[in-house]
Amino acid sequence: MRKIVTTLFLLACAVAVAPAARAQSLLFDYVGFDYESPNPNPGTFGELGSGYVGLGTVPNLFGPLVTNVVANEYTYVMSGMTPTGIVPVGPFLIINYTPGTIEIYEDSRSLGTAADYGVSPPNAQAPSSFTDGTQVLVGSLTSFQFVVDTANGTGSFEAVFNVTGGSQLANFPLNQRAGWTFAGSSGNALNIPAGYAHQIDGQTFLDEPVTTHRTTWGRVKAGAR
Repeated sequence: MRKIVTTLFLLACAVAVAPAARAQSLLFDYVGFDYESPNPNPGTFGELGSGYVGLGTVPNLFGPLVTNVVANEYTYVMSGMTPTGIVPVGPFLIINYTPGTIEIYEDSRSLGTAADYGVSPPNAQAPSSFTDGTQVLVGSLTSFQFVVDTANGTGSFEAVFNVTGGSQLANFPLNQRAGWTFAGSSGNALNIPAGYAHQIDGQTFLDEPVTTHRTTWGRVKAGAR
């Protein structure tokens, strides 16, 4: 595995060498829990035929979104993804998924319904208490990949996020609607409600373009010595 990773890294370097620092534009961060529905084998995670669902709260949102986190609660639901393939690598499972969606909702803290995970989702509270209010942002999630450490249940995930809808779609210039990075980590927290698989925590951000410099394979090898 290390040899494969090293080879891929060197090939990438042969195409372009970019500065290590990269400016990022954060769109929103999120925290919550995930589960599978349908869940043909409750004893495993990421099995073929299952569906991945994540939901939770969005504590911070940034421009071009216009929000008020004091007056409103912001929640998210991501769904529609099902595994296309599972690759075991040592204690890790690399699970690739079909495209899905993520929706962010704005709900009044004083007049709305507070988000409630309940237990054994889907249930009377979830995901319905996470989808009430105004749908401010909708996006597609493609190339969704989840890496799970089977030794302890922790992991990480990443996808490409493209803005596709919501009441604030017009706030996004055309050149800011595609290519966002959606990434996060999962863990086995003590407060995971019954029936949920992991606690998840992550961000959605856009990398600003950086200048790349063409180089040759010989220069890459020389620089590695």
